[in-house]
Amino acid sequence: MSMVDPWPRALAEAWHPIAYAREIGARPVARMLMDRPVVVWRSADSLSVLEDRCPHRNVPLSGGRIEAGVLSCPYHGWEFGGDGQLLRVPGSSECPTAAARAFPVIERAGLIWTSFAAEPAPFPELPAAIGDPTRDCFWWRVDSSKARIADAIENILDPMHSYFVHPGFVRASRKPIPMDLELRIDGQGCEARYTEARETMTWLQRFAEGDRVCSNNRYLAPSITEVEFVSTKGVTITITTVLSPEAGDRTRPYAHFAMRKGWVPGWIKRLALTMFLIPILKQDRAALRAQAQNVERFGETAYTMGPIDYFGPMIWRLLNGEPQPVETRHLRIVG
Repeated sequence: MSMVDPWPRALAEAWHPIAYAREIGARPVARMLMDRPVVVWRSADSLSVLEDRCPHRNVPLSGGRIEAGVLSCPYHGWEFGGDGQLLRVPGSSECPTAAARAFPVIERAGLIWTSFAAEPAPFPELPAAIGDPTRDCFWWRVDSSKARIADAIENILDPMHSYFVHPGFVRASRKPIPMDLELRIDGQGCEARYTEARETMTWLQRFAEGDRVCSNNRYLAPSITEVEFVSTKGVTITITTVLSPEAGDRTRPYAHFAMRKGWVPGWIKRLALTMFLIPILKQDRAALRAQAQNVERFGETAYTMGPIDYFGPMIWRLLNGEPQPVETRHLRIVG
């Protein structure tokens, strides 16, 4: 399926983050979700998410002002409540029946979430690592980038591209080294456990993690991934990413980090980790951008599944709400 087709069903009906809670203050915030502009703001009662256009003359409401918990349009000053209903027309004592379309909104784990589903499902249980009080946790704010969401999910889960895209950062060399993989897939997602030789790690990873025992990659359909590193002392770090589809070729990642507490202050670990990840993020974005641009050039996706492409077909099935049988495999990636 191409991302120019209608949005995959599971993705279209899901809850998606559209902003960090700390971003929503005195001004409305414009966002995109699945090719639809929305505006996020705090009304007199609570948070609100509206379609980002005034029903009067279609001017973006995100350019307006918030006063006394009311959002006014920047063009003619029409005023709207948190439910999108028109409250007042400046210069007139009359108020026609009109409204900006409103969407459900939930504030959870430091993020603002919404859904375009006609009847939204109950909000899902988030991974336990998010906000774990026993660990040093933080959200890493990064901008959206040109990337198709299915490709971005696969990029996070895929172990092989790191040898060619991230040599010296994630892998010690460009030459793949044998690793064992235990893979379990079901109707909710997958978990892949990698056991690999220490020499695959860079010197910085060895210093930060110590003796790594394994790494766990998880996918929770439709749009959450988790990468976890485990040493002889237990889990060292868990990176949970919620991927929000802004457009068919644009994705915004909300990345959460949970690190084992220790003598090093959390802010130092945060600084060191983000400095390490900045070049890795830049490399991944370049690869995903080139991929998306080439799909546009040719006007189609034409993916050939290779012998170690374990995740692509599973991701597409789960994004589209198709049945995914339980599969358990023990695999060997050769050097």
